[in-house]
Amino acid sequence: MTYSLKQLRGIDIEELISEHDKLAEHLVPSVNYYLEEISRRDQDKQTKVTLSYTKRIFWFTAVVTIATIVNVIVTL
Repeated sequence: MTYSLKQLRGIDIEELISEHDKLAEHLVPSVNYYLEEISRRDQDKQTKVTLSYTKRIFWFTAVVTIATIVNVIVTL
């Protein structure tokens, strides 16, 4: 069964996984199937690294801001 885009976006992720698994039993994967999965995993890894850097930058900025405020108060 094919869904409209609106219907597809409204389906719960568990139901999508279940439907995928049913269809996958009857299909032969192509090279693109594996390449897309590798690409997805690479992107997921890069997203996690970027998020880690973003958190570090946030805390570094917070520390520098506090140090600047303390410095201004001390010099007054």
